[in-house]
Amino acid sequence: MLQRFRYRIDTLMGRGAPALFLVLAALCCVLALLNGLMLLLFAPDDVRPRDARSSLWAGLLRVMSPALLLRDRGPAPFLMLAVVMAFSGVVLMSTLIPVISTGLHNQLARLRAGRSLVLESGHTVILGWSSQIHVVVAELVEANRGRRHACITVLAEKDRTEMETEIRERIATLAGTRIVCRTGSPADPQDVSLVNPQQARSVIVLPSEEKRPDFGVVKSLLAVARTRQDPDTGPYVVAAIEDHQNLAAARLAGGPRCRVISTQGFIARLMVHSSLQSGLSSVYTELLDFADHEIYMSHQPGLTGLRFDDTLRAFRASTVIGLMRPDGHILMNPPGDTRIGHDDRIVLISESAATISLVPEVPELPAVSYALVPDAAERGRNVLVLGCNQHLAGIVEQFDAHLPAGSRVHVVTSEPVPIGNGYEGGLELTVQQADTTRRRVLESLLVEKYDHVMVLSPDGQDPEGADAGTLTTLLNLRDLAQDSQVPYTLVTEMADDRNRVLAQAARPDDLIVSANLLSLRLSQISENPHLDRIFDELFAPSGCQIMLRPATHYVPPWRPVTFGTVVEAVRRQGHLAIGHRLAHRVGEPPHHGVALNPDKETPLVYSPDDCVVILTSSSVIPPDHAP
Repeated sequence: MLQRFRYRIDTLMGRGAPALFLVLAALCCVLALLNGLMLLLFAPDDVRPRDARSSLWAGLLRVMSPALLLRDRGPAPFLMLAVVMAFSGVVLMSTLIPVISTGLHNQLARLRAGRSLVLESGHTVILGWSSQIHVVVAELVEANRGRRHACITVLAEKDRTEMETEIRERIATLAGTRIVCRTGSPADPQDVSLVNPQQARSVIVLPSEEKRPDFGVVKSLLAVARTRQDPDTGPYVVAAIEDHQNLAAARLAGGPRCRVISTQGFIARLMVHSSLQSGLSSVYTELLDFADHEIYMSHQPGLTGLRFDDTLRAFRASTVIGLMRPDGHILMNPPGDTRIGHDDRIVLISESAATISLVPEVPELPAVSYALVPDAAERGRNVLVLGCNQHLAGIVEQFDAHLPAGSRVHVVTSEPVPIGNGYEGGLELTVQQADTTRRRVLESLLVEKYDHVMVLSPDGQDPEGADAGTLTTLLNLRDLAQDSQVPYTLVTEMADDRNRVLAQAARPDDLIVSANLLSLRLSQISENPHLDRIFDELFAPSGCQIMLRPATHYVPPWRPVTFGTVVEAVRRQGHLAIGHRLAHRVGEPPHHGVALNPDKETPLVYSPDDCVVILTSSSVIPPDHAP
């Protein structure tokens, strides 16, 4: 019997503080009832309550406050019972108070641990934690400006308090967006369900900074798919895969409402395009972030039946770049005689959705009587790549696809390079093993004989250590360039965006933080999944390309024109003008002279060194004309 009683006590204790609290509360009620009966049966007349209700109340007070015993007077049996009841109340209350305190403490600890269910809807879910989290959250905060009850939920294997503190310290303002963090594994469906992905607006899966992060991304995609009630409904899921060979598996794991980006191809193409054309990285950054001009799809019934070329002048504060058909098919830079359907959407660049408006009357622009300057004949170019990382093989392939015949790429790295020779475009590749941070090595390379120089951030190192070596190489290159009369473009990749200011002191032509640009693209697609196909088109080896061409190819120098006139002149060659780069503002961060979607009626005067940013279907990158 005693063992069974002990077993039941152990079982009761194992149920936690709530069960123990209920038992103690029941004992309090029983003891209050006994105290009331004692007062009714044994108390003297001057102490006895008037009725049963009063006796119960007095009995409860005696349980909660045994000090009332000091006021009792009467026979010995009554006083002895009162002492027993008071002692029982002391024991009971001394047990109940710690139970309540422990229960509250456990509940607060559970809340701090971030294990409670998120009861939000229309929020953005971020699965995983890496250095990209701050860029993604900052962009989503910018996108949420003006949106009521905006919320971003983060799930990662990290302490909830640490996550919330770090986000608030790294992001200047949240602009009304609430940040909710939960602790759990992004690869566990039960933990993923804590952030309520079924009612979210979108889900972003961040790759970890460990080796082979693709495996974790695939597991997270499977976990999100497990929480779906219907694979064809629910929020869109956006993720990035490092190795292109894992792309098919990731898309299969994510399902039909998943957008997966191949980091390998995206970063390689971006690095090569920016190296061959100075200023192009600023164009990409402005298109990918939410701070300035973005890509929108706008339904404009008033343009129904017009030709595509007629829409180019229909917006003063927006730049048209394509069409989106009702079936979701997107036409970038379509033929000028393409007719606008009633249900078509115009793809355009604008500062915000509020600035998209038709002009009252389409203006007639004066013809530009100016002899167009043909592109110079392509010549073989020499490229120097300093350093090695996971994108090197893709970078070499991109150079082979875009450089003319007779070009040469020389790779210098302290690590063995997993690339070979024999490229379809006839690219000549040489590899040299040396420490690129040493000045003697750079002097022996005769950097001035190259047309383009690219400095890569190494893999497998702490971002601070990797950027320290990159900065050393960059400073040595700039010092050597002071003695050289042959200008070359210098593109530098940084691992941490916080080192951008330090790198700008060395005056590179372009600075690229590849992780940041990937984060910007993930953020954009999470807000509008249709942008994924547009970015694929812009960054694909074939298809539409963004280029910088000299403004003098289209309009005469030192003569007042408007950007609307430039749009017409560029369109005559089958391209679209989306902005310009002014040479006298190249040294001004953050855009370095690049301005997308300028007002079409503002007077402009271009110098021979200014460039027009165009969108063309040509995949051949012309010689670098940027200053």
